[in-house]
Amino acid sequence: MNMDNLRKKNTGRRKIEIKKLEKETNKQVTFSKRRQGLFRKASELCTLCDVHAAIIVFSPAGKLHCFGEPNTDQILNSYINGTIEFDVSNSTGNSSTYKEYNKQYEEALKVLEMEKQKLADVENLTKIWNMGNWWNESIDEMNSDQLEEFMESISELKRKLLEKADEHANTMMFSML
Repeated sequence: MNMDNLRKKNTGRRKIEIKKLEKETNKQVTFSKRRQGLFRKASELCTLCDVHAAIIVFSPAGKLHCFGEPNTDQILNSYINGTIEFDVSNSTGNSSTYKEYNKQYEEALKVLEMEKQKLADVENLTKIWNMGNWWNESIDEMNSDQLEEFMESISELKRKLLEKADEHANTMMFSML
């Protein structure tokens, strides 16, 4: 008997068609596996060729992942400054830097959401102001529910005006310093 006939037939490493994945779960799994391979290959390239490299990618879930040798910050600063000087003794290592970047990214997203909410509040106030002199309308013909809603609107307007006045006062105070 021929030994080749006894071996199990398998496909081994086969080429796959490179095209955009449609399913979100497939994207995340593929990203996780290939990111590790990409970072490993970059590390090997840095070691074998004594080069410095940085890779910055966002996952399908929007998380930031970084690789840098000696570290991502030093590579980016070197690129921005047009130098090739690296302080290897000040290197923070690759494993923790992407966590720091993820934390900064999450904080920036929170600030962005807060700013979006502020914009929505201002747009709502603008709509109210553009409706006319609602504060001058007679309350004589309003029922109790309408009066209560009117008072809540007045209170909310007062709160927002005081909030804006405080912000403005703080801004003025800091600009004087």
